[in-house]
Amino acid sequence: MKKFIVTILSYLMATFLIMFALDFGYTKVYENAKPRTKFQYFRSLKNKQFDCVFLGSSRVENGIIPTIIKEKTGLETLNMGFQASKLNDIYTILQLLKEYNIQGKRIFIQIDYIYNLKGNSKILQYQMIPFINENEVLNKHFKNNSEDYFGYNYVPFYRYSRNDLKLNFREILLSIAKKKTNAMEGNGYAPKYGTSKNHRLTLPTELEKENVVFDSIIKYIEKNKINATFYCAPFCYHGKNMEFIAKLKNKVPNFYDFSRAVSDEKLFQNSNHLNHDGAIYFTNIFIDQVLLKNNIEE
Repeated sequence: MKKFIVTILSYLMATFLIMFALDFGYTKVYENAKPRTKFQYFRSLKNKQFDCVFLGSSRVENGIIPTIIKEKTGLETLNMGFQASKLNDIYTILQLLKEYNIQGKRIFIQIDYIYNLKGNSKILQYQMIPFINENEVLNKHFKNNSEDYFGYNYVPFYRYSRNDLKLNFREILLSIAKKKTNAMEGNGYAPKYGTSKNHRLTLPTELEKENVVFDSIIKYIEKNKINATFYCAPFCYHGKNMEFIAKLKNKVPNFYDFSRAVSDEKLFQNSNHLNHDGAIYFTNIFIDQVLLKNNIEE
């Protein structure tokens, strides 16, 4: 019996050591690899300075073109919109700007129906998992938003095995081989092409009376004296309950409403995302109505 117990303990110890070694190895690869995800690209910008930083969901990622802003205004611009981002994600990225010492003279935050949404972006979460223990901001994000926090934080290699579809051995090999993706192109802008035939959109009828995360964002902005501006990106003209944006404007300070700024349906890839031509059109509108009017460098 004693020999059996010793054998079991030996197997458990060996398994733990293998898991620890794999966890350490995977993490080191992700920490030091050439960026293959947008979040890795974000981390690579530590100690950099920008005139404008845009935060939000894919409606930012697919709708604001930093190179055009640079060409027309001379302003160095970063697009840090992440697919499916909610306010939780925006708050985390906002805090990470300070954590990574990525400075922005002015921060633009896109907000719309996400004001009413709970939760967080699973896409961004996949990208952040390797760095859960890098700083308190990331660790707290998972603690507040993931049911697997204990396993991710305390069980070696669990975070990688749990998310093997995204964080697998193939991805490790591609990272080691320095295979490029488009993550580092366009200062964060990711274009969409084409247009769908049916543009259908229905916004919420009512605005949530309270949003703890939004309140936290406002407090953080005030505490850190951040020059922040909120805006709503364009929606297609067939959208319903568009009065929701007017209610949002009454709730959100320093808010620009561009929800109806683009009327041509051909400039939309779908009901709430601009295609590349639409992004060019809207970026120029934003430059003329916000950046040039407010002389951001002052």
